[in-house]
Amino acid sequence: MDIFIGGGGDDLWWLGLGVVRTYVAQFSRSSGRPAVYLSNARTGRVFREIKAASERGEIVNVVGHSWGAVDAYVATVAALRRGVSIANLITLDPVSGPLRRPPAWRGGTFWLNIELQPTAPDASDRLTARRPFAVKPSRLPVRDADEHFVADLNHWDVERMMRVSGAESRLLQALAGASAFGGQRPRDSDAA
Repeated sequence: MDIFIGGGGDDLWWLGLGVVRTYVAQFSRSSGRPAVYLSNARTGRVFREIKAASERGEIVNVVGHSWGAVDAYVATVAALRRGVSIANLITLDPVSGPLRRPPAWRGGTFWLNIELQPTAPDASDRLTARRPFAVKPSRLPVRDADEHFVADLNHWDVERMMRVSGAESRLLQALAGASAFGGQRPRDSDAA
């Protein structure tokens, strides 16, 4: 099970800004893997999804973008502290908000952090530095990540972040040994 957490802009998917939501649907269709999309600022819900997937015996990957990267990190730390197994944590250009103070990283799973340093910043990149609502670099202890990948991409380019960093391949490799899921479509846990 791949669990994806969108950033602040993803909440505006109806305006066409749902970059993570769009990526999840495309990735799940092309890979035939089950995936869940969750909005940011719902760390408890992310933790429950991780726990439920683990209890079903599924291999769990957690991916978060922007504010959602911080939520992915916090939920992963909470799950690992409770003995829940997670194959990969992937944080895509994490951005902290005013109330987000993440716990210390104690390891226990592979963590890939992707940081963007665009040579041609666009509006999405400028939003990542709008204090106090957006703090970049984030407050995550990214120096503790197992792998740190820096790319010249724009903040909302989730598809290319996943591809060029090797994150997409890492998800597929982690799930390669899992049983076939029959090409399930992604669940949108935020749907009514």
